[in-house]
Amino acid sequence: MSHAILSVKLHELDEKIARMRSRIQLSQCAMRGRLTQEISALEQECAETDLILQERLKFSRAGVVTALSAAYEKIELVRQEAEQCLQSYAAKGEQPYASVEEKILLAEYALDFAMQAADRALLLSLKAIEAQTRQQEQDEGSLI
Repeated sequence: MSHAILSVKLHELDEKIARMRSRIQLSQCAMRGRLTQEISALEQECAETDLILQERLKFSRAGVVTALSAAYEKIELVRQEAEQCLQSYAAKGEQPYASVEEKILLAEYALDFAMQAADRALLLSLKAIEAQTRQQEQDEGSLI
């Protein structure tokens, strides 16, 4: 059961990463107006995805999800605070986030954080599969 669920989630992640790669590549040669449209569309997608995730967390009956929901809310607050801090920093300079180089650096670290999150998700997945395997072995052992 967990293998199928995790496989579906990994497939979703693969598709998301492929779309991300494609968007970055297409955006590198896009006109500024198209970039603005792409940014607006992605901001809308992010807002919708956040809302869906929050709703799924809020209405889940699993006890562990309560802790996940609280952690997600804290992470979102920290992300918002960081964004406000960066905007405040930008307001002191002539360009948002002060320079193009700093924007690229922020994007680079955001991708590093995303890779770290993916590694953490992999670790949790492997531990879940191990627990399921252990449980199956115990169930089979008790039948003998």
